[in-house]
Amino acid sequence: MKNRWIIAGLIAALVLLGAAKTAAQSYNPIHWIKKGPTASEQLAANSELSKKLASQLQALLPPRTKLEDACTAFRQLSECVAALHVSHNLRIKFNCLKWDVTGVQPGSGNASACSAPEGGKALSLAKAIQTLKPEADAKAEAKNAEKRAQEDIKDAWS
Repeated sequence: MKNRWIIAGLIAALVLLGAAKTAAQSYNPIHWIKKGPTASEQLAANSELSKKLASQLQALLPPRTKLEDACTAFRQLSECVAALHVSHNLRIKFNCLKWDVTGVQPGSGNASACSAPEGGKALSLAKAIQTLKPEADAKAEAKNAEKRAQEDIKDAWS
């Protein structure tokens, strides 16, 4: 009876290791799940959406920045658009907010005015707002920006 449990345990471990090996050499089960396209991939895949959304958000984008460039490192297009709204509404530097929300440091020269997120890990939009603008109502601002982002994307699709 004991031998059966040992054999079953070994087989289960081998199956898990095999699955982990096929999932980009990661042993973290979260990485085994296939994620959807990133914000940049969504924009690249649909040029019509990209054009409409870029024209809608032109006033929110940092100077001399294309929407595709602004949305690199964001997992979802809605996250990028919400971050653009927050940056504009609260007058927070977009690169700093992007760094806190994505956990990806901006290119050289852009990071000097920003502080790294706690532990170098990505924060939720509300926590990033709280970190960068403590006097703001972070939850309300994040909720409002996410709602506006969904509306902007919906309008661009139509």
